[in-house]
Amino acid sequence: MGNLHVGAAKIDITPPLGCNMAGYAGRDRGSEAIADALYAKVLVFDDGDTQAAIITTDLIGVEATFVDTVRQAIEGETGIPADNVMISCSHTHFGPEVRVSRTTSPNPKNRVYATMLVEQLTTVTQLAQQRLHPARVGAGQGVADKVSYNRHTIRPDGSAQTSYRLPDPGTDLTFGPYDSTLRVLRVENVTGELVAALIHFACHPVTTTDRMYTISADYPGYAMGIVEQAEGGTCLFGLGCAGNIVPIQREDGYPRMIGKTVGGEAVKVLQWIETSEAAPVRVLHQKCSLALKEAINGQTTDEIDLHCIAVGSIYFIGLPGEIFVEIGFDIVNRVQQENVFVMSMTNGSIGYIPVKIAYKQGGYESNSSRFHPGCGEQITDAAVELLKRME
Repeated sequence: MGNLHVGAAKIDITPPLGCNMAGYAGRDRGSEAIADALYAKVLVFDDGDTQAAIITTDLIGVEATFVDTVRQAIEGETGIPADNVMISCSHTHFGPEVRVSRTTSPNPKNRVYATMLVEQLTTVTQLAQQRLHPARVGAGQGVADKVSYNRHTIRPDGSAQTSYRLPDPGTDLTFGPYDSTLRVLRVENVTGELVAALIHFACHPVTTTDRMYTISADYPGYAMGIVEQAEGGTCLFGLGCAGNIVPIQREDGYPRMIGKTVGGEAVKVLQWIETSEAAPVRVLHQKCSLALKEAINGQTTDEIDLHCIAVGSIYFIGLPGEIFVEIGFDIVNRVQQENVFVMSMTNGSIGYIPVKIAYKQGGYESNSSRFHPGCGEQITDAAVELLKRME
């Protein structure tokens, strides 16, 4: 029997009605209804020497300063080192705004919510730590195809058109790559019963529109629900590199349909994952200084923190932005490790990180990015270096 212990927990973080929502600048009022609950979920890993926590949330994103506050609170209550806490967001566009920099005149409800959120994330981590039990872990892969596409499409003249909806058949646009790979983590107890799972998939949670004033975890919420209903345990969701990847179908019943597609594939994959209790826990960070297009508050660069938590031969690497899918492919291909979960929108929310050529092509993501061309390749190199240090 190995030394690995794992604990899992979840907590409802659904905001009050009337809070400002995140994801679409055109919204002119607060939330009016709730379609489904939002959750924060936690896995705490303990190999006898090192404890680390992965927290996933049904939120659009959180800023690095918020992450630091939560980490310090968790360390104070649990003893888990602040540097060993990873906080990731699903990037749903139908949750509350919690990023102070995106709200010029914060709604009082959002301010109260953000303060309470620190306590909730601390509490749920405490609960997961209390539930530490001997466990085995493993990972597998499946395919969730015909769900998403690359909206950074290219015209015949080489310029980009951001296709927010799937173009009509017969278009002269060239489509870039998308990632249909579904990665799944399995955590089970010593008798083989599922304790927790984590689904990792790359597609923007934007299955409805800016006209929706209803709180929802979007398709990741439905996907996690499918797994929890079928297999039990606690299911988390980690967003892959989906900066330029969106759903093929939106509105009506499609959030549930996409969620069922992703969740159903995860259930299938879970059946065949081999697990092991021999899984030492390691944590590393890598600083990366990115050049800004324009100075912000006198600063010409922004230093970000890349974060990796490894559990045995399974690697979770956190990147704090909306990462182009090509970057995710490049990281995985270069490290040549089978079980690499590249988690975007993690430990921060710095906006779009395109590949270099996208700046020449134009398009929404590269035009709105705060960073200089080449930032994506710089992050790729730093992530690959960090992962190789973990081996």
